[in-house]
Amino acid sequence: MTELHAIHCRPPGERATEVRIGRGLRGRLGEWLQGRRTFVLADARVVHAELPTPDLTVEGGEAVKTLGSLESVLRAMATAGVDRGSLLVCIGGGTVGDLGGLAAALHHRGIEHWQVPTTLLSMADSAIGGKTAVNLPEGKNLVGAVHPASLVVVDPTFCATLDEREYRSGLAETLKIAIGRDAELFSLLERQRDALLRRDPQLLVEVLHRAVAAKVAVVEADPREHGVRRLLNLGHTLGHALESRAQGTVPHGLCVAQGIHFALALALAERAISATDAARCTRLLESYGFVREPLPPCHELAPWLARDKKRVDTTLHFAMPTGVGTSAVVPMPLRRIESALPGGC
Repeated sequence: MTELHAIHCRPPGERATEVRIGRGLRGRLGEWLQGRRTFVLADARVVHAELPTPDLTVEGGEAVKTLGSLESVLRAMATAGVDRGSLLVCIGGGTVGDLGGLAAALHHRGIEHWQVPTTLLSMADSAIGGKTAVNLPEGKNLVGAVHPASLVVVDPTFCATLDEREYRSGLAETLKIAIGRDAELFSLLERQRDALLRRDPQLLVEVLHRAVAAKVAVVEADPREHGVRRLLNLGHTLGHALESRAQGTVPHGLCVAQGIHFALALALAERAISATDAARCTRLLESYGFVREPLPPCHELAPWLARDKKRVDTTLHFAMPTGVGTSAVVPMPLRRIESALPGGC
């Protein structure tokens, strides 16, 4: 029997989520699905004998997060007879989870869904908390809904077959949680770098347990992102702009890592963080291979920053690191962020 760790997320006014974490849990999905009417949406790359047979497969990646893909999923569900009592099971990385979760939110005005994340990024972050979305040409995640999964099954053995870029993308989101929300996770990542880079499965269980618990605490306090949940956007203001500029050719987490470097530099300039803590955060990023890279000029990023979903008029709710494991949301004029980019605007 596989060891199972359970974390419960119960935001007021929202569907509760149970997160089950453990090695080999994918082999128990069939047992847990017995007696349920299901529609299984899966990334074509992760079809596996231990997993339920998909009713529809898609190619994961940012290119799938479109209104056209969403329509295709909804029509396939309708053709298959999915009704209000059916369950949608999403198996794949964050993009498949975002697409499927939004389809579940819309079909019959909302049906139950489960998330089975197969990438480190989706295990640590995107499958938790109920955010679902697709992109528009004008920006990332501009069309979406909050529709929490009732169950998230986190099995770190999926990480063994991820390519290096995809695994590192997930590491970046884990570092984000550590830098912004969890000093103990930060210390664990400092001490266990080599084992985590080797993808040690038992260590991954421990790291994911801490990362998920930290995110759940934030989501329970602010499920609709009116306040403290904005802290989870650390690195994402610039990260989303870089990702949109690259048209999805650079993995999300790698863009977020550059966004965290930018946020650290801005926090240092604003005297929101000590030089000692900023240097320690920078060292952690660099130890995992996330070296700060030259940024594109301001005029290339400004259009994406202006359409950021965290913007209100000319102000952005900017997540800023304030120490090791602490952060704050700072209302910041868009012009101040732009002025910190190469060339200014």
